[in-house]
Amino acid sequence: MNEIKKTYKNYVGGKYVRSESGKTFRIELKNEFYEVPLTSRKDIRDAVVAAKKGHTAWQKLSPYNKTQVLYRLSEMLEGNFETYQQLLQDAGLTKAKAKEDIHKAVDSIIWYAGMADKWEQMTGNLNPVAGDFFNISHQESLGVVFTLNSNTQSLNSLLLNMLPALTVGCSVISFNEENSVLALKLAEDINNSDLPGGALNILSGKFELLIEDISNHVEITAMAIYKEIHNDQKTMIKENASKSLKRIFINPPTMGLEALFPFIETKTVWHPKGR
Repeated sequence: MNEIKKTYKNYVGGKYVRSESGKTFRIELKNEFYEVPLTSRKDIRDAVVAAKKGHTAWQKLSPYNKTQVLYRLSEMLEGNFETYQQLLQDAGLTKAKAKEDIHKAVDSIIWYAGMADKWEQMTGNLNPVAGDFFNISHQESLGVVFTLNSNTQSLNSLLLNMLPALTVGCSVISFNEENSVLALKLAEDINNSDLPGGALNILSGKFELLIEDISNHVEITAMAIYKEIHNDQKTMIKENASKSLKRIFINPPTMGLEALFPFIETKTVWHPKGR
């Protein structure tokens, strides 16, 4: 009989929750076994409800506050450096590679923290028009974003699948498969940071079991697919998403200003210049 080292729960709405199905699946890391939730359709619906509330709370924070919150998360990671290092080594990385990955992860959070109060003036614009008017392009976050994360055993990769949408003010439902143990460990630091409940939700499971429910859900505004999936799955997602005008991004960029573009929309404001 194999001994289970730890059984994790999903992280939804700022709380640890078991899957509504009561089912789990097993992940082996260096001859040790972890049980993680097998997310159900009901769990997805609950996560969307939590993410909608989280989006409202996250949007209420000023850009400067968002910067502080994200920077706080980087401090949490640094404080648990050795724990993440051991998890990455158990997943097959060398000690040197594990340390390098965590350093990169911290640097990535700090970079996005710095962008949280700058991205809007970098992506917005004052447009030239004929007449005595200001024409301003104003950027807003899309809303609830579902991310299917890469299976790469990397803390930096995991964070880069969440941070672009989170930085611009979206709430995120982060879905993980083979790297679920690392993601759910990260949820512990998210819980101890100052992120509002529901702004970032961490789920584990099998995407192929939920692909129709997720792509059909009308209150998920966008899906960012960072994992390689089959062409027939891409077709199904796009066809289902078209019914609710959901935006679909396959392997979007993860760094630089262009990583933020998929998760914002532009609104144009006209105003008389006055005399």
